[in-house]
Amino acid sequence: MALFNKLNSCHNNLLFWKIIESEEELRYNLNLSEPLNSKLDKLKSISQRKQFLSIQNLLKLLDIKNDDLYYDANGKPKLSSGKFISISHSFDYCGVIICKSKVGIDIEKFRPKILNISKKFVSNSELKLIKENSIQNITKIWTIKEAVYKAFGQPGIDFKKNIIIETLDREFNKASVKVFKNKIIEYYSIEIINFPKYICSVAKLIK
Repeated sequence: MALFNKLNSCHNNLLFWKIIESEEELRYNLNLSEPLNSKLDKLKSISQRKQFLSIQNLLKLLDIKNDDLYYDANGKPKLSSGKFISISHSFDYCGVIICKSKVGIDIEKFRPKILNISKKFVSNSELKLIKENSIQNITKIWTIKEAVYKAFGQPGIDFKKNIIIETLDREFNKASVKVFKNKIIEYYSIEIINFPKYICSVAKLIK
């Protein structure tokens, strides 16, 4: 079942899927190409297979044909139409976003182990912004940076040094981020979407 559809000012389409179906149910309305069937066959985990099929259902809802989507050398999904696409999945949820400008999406489930690696991607200035070093807040920081990383599309990014959260609103639902690599500098606006036990960040290029 599609969870919800959200439209915003950059004329994008954002769809989420909550995975409650069996693999057979997820395959029912799909006509997968041979390459996609081959990819599916290589996935041994039932969870991964269902995530893959859920994403294919989202792509179908967004009218993205098998030949429209391809991946660049860095593994970043791209559309032959020239629009930008980003894909994410975490346990029981998947999401796909399409936009006219560079965009990234990341979904994460709240899990305590995020605290064990927080020093690798959270700077001291960002700790001051979030104030409380909680599972929820640290996971939000991760999804923000992962969404920006996907949108930026450059390899070799240090999440702590190269992706800088500059502002957060009081409710921690919106943020602004600077990302840089070599001589490339970009700025992104972040929208944070909350649903039970999960968090999603959407990054949109602003300049």
